[in-house]
Amino acid sequence: MSILAGMKKIWDKLREGYLQEMCQELGWIYRYARRYRGQIALYIALGLLAAGLGLGGSLLSRTLTTAVVGAHRAWGEVAALAAGYVLLGLVALGLSALNSRISTKVNLKIQNEMQADVFRRFLQADWSALQAFHSGDLLSRVTGDVGTVAGSVFGLLPSLVIRLFQFSACLILILWYDPVMALLALLSAPVTLLFSRALMGRMREHQKRVRGANAQLMAFHEEALQNMQAIKAFDLTGRFTAREGEEQACWREASLDFNRFSILTSSLMSLMGQAVSYTCLAWGVYRLWTGYIDLALMVMFLQLAGQLSAGFSALVGLVPGAISATVAARRILAVLDLPREPEVAPTLARRVERMAAAGRGKGLTLRLDRVSFRYAPDRPVLEEVSLLARPGELVALAGASGEGKTTLLRVLLGLIRPQGGTAILQAPGEEDLPVSACTRPLFAYVPQEKAAFSGTIAESLRLLRPDADDQMLEEALRTACAYEFVSRLPQGIHTPLGEQGAGLSEGQNQRLSIARALLRDAPVLLLDEATSALDAETEARVLRNLLTGQGGRTCIVTSHRPTVFAMADRVYQIREGRVEEGPC
Repeated sequence: MSILAGMKKIWDKLREGYLQEMCQELGWIYRYARRYRGQIALYIALGLLAAGLGLGGSLLSRTLTTAVVGAHRAWGEVAALAAGYVLLGLVALGLSALNSRISTKVNLKIQNEMQADVFRRFLQADWSALQAFHSGDLLSRVTGDVGTVAGSVFGLLPSLVIRLFQFSACLILILWYDPVMALLALLSAPVTLLFSRALMGRMREHQKRVRGANAQLMAFHEEALQNMQAIKAFDLTGRFTAREGEEQACWREASLDFNRFSILTSSLMSLMGQAVSYTCLAWGVYRLWTGYIDLALMVMFLQLAGQLSAGFSALVGLVPGAISATVAARRILAVLDLPREPEVAPTLARRVERMAAAGRGKGLTLRLDRVSFRYAPDRPVLEEVSLLARPGELVALAGASGEGKTTLLRVLLGLIRPQGGTAILQAPGEEDLPVSACTRPLFAYVPQEKAAFSGTIAESLRLLRPDADDQMLEEALRTACAYEFVSRLPQGIHTPLGEQGAGLSEGQNQRLSIARALLRDAPVLLLDEATSALDAETEARVLRNLLTGQGGRTCIVTSHRPTVFAMADRVYQIREGRVEEGPC
């Protein structure tokens, strides 16, 4: 009974901590592997065949050696055996090459599928929860970590099966001919297993540290490239060069620590392997000297002992690969486990479609009643905000920076959910519709920050309406007062845009963003400081066009500009989280 209790205690310890995490992570990895069962089975079969040919070569080497050193040399037989030995090696080499091709093709497919799944989950994740991750860190997870995990599909389980077969077959053959030799060849096994078990935790921590440092370095590079203009404008080249050196030093230190740890462990493993090989050689020489075996059997023993030791080392070598893959999987799962935005139920989707049809060309009424929101318990941003915007109205939100204007627009877009109050959309003949992530199709949005995408101007505009023809693009550009400068470009609407709209001014990029939003033809238009880079005259023309040329669309604008306030039907002043209607 005490033995069973002791075994249960050991099993409970194995299930705790990182081993339990590894099991969860490996389970997630092999959900992808199940889709390629046929290819994985073929890979294992070819690997087993190649391993079998290697064992056959060892057995054939004994016959070849006997034929060479025998009293009656038959050179024809020696030549045939030598040719057979070479042929086995060539076939094994071809099988290895074929397996390499199969694993590469499947790994690439798995990597593409995994990247697509992870990227889609990024897009579906709750916006607030996703803000905890730097975009460079997310990029590291969807590229480097996914690549590591995808490569492990063939690097773990199939390799484990093949290496176990190689190890077991060699062990059985050696046991058949000389049990003592088999025991000597396995001398390192208990030490290696205990050694690996003790170091798995440290190896996992090293992997986490290296991957975290690499993600931090990638995030720094991505942020620096995004802000290159500011770095040059403020003459920060030297400072950012120094900061890169610091980030690189952190990554280098983590990598070198892991490298030193790996060298120490692999050197110890190699020393044990060499000690076992020398012991097997000494035993073989002794058996040959005492006449128990002949030279041919001695040659076969040495080959089999080498394969046995190599097979065992390969099995142990799978442990670092498994740890690397599971650490990468854990980093991916940390993002995949984030809360997701609610899916749109069919009945709700139909209500949104009816509301969109009712508001198209007529606008919708947007009503907020005592809405409150805070990013943290001690950080209230909106306190019992009430607001009304009717069809055809231009409603302005005023207030100092950081008072909550952009936060209010995020509530309307369903990016964040208020902790109190209600926000609803209304249309004649339709049931009131609460604002949420599901109601985004009813809004067109121009963000405060630049939102330019690579490609031509036409491709950027058609992001929100792929079926828009050139005439529709021209109308949207004219309404946004952008057609004049676009038409002067060498290729017009087919002019390629640089990254983040490089080559255009801030005002030109803002007008293109407004034109893109207009193509959505949504009942409610949200402009977050969307005219801040325009001169007063152009700003006034854009706003007049929005009010006169777009039917009864409801328009809400955040701004600091008197031009906007003068044209607004209603102005709401946001101060210390509260809203008051009236002049600024």
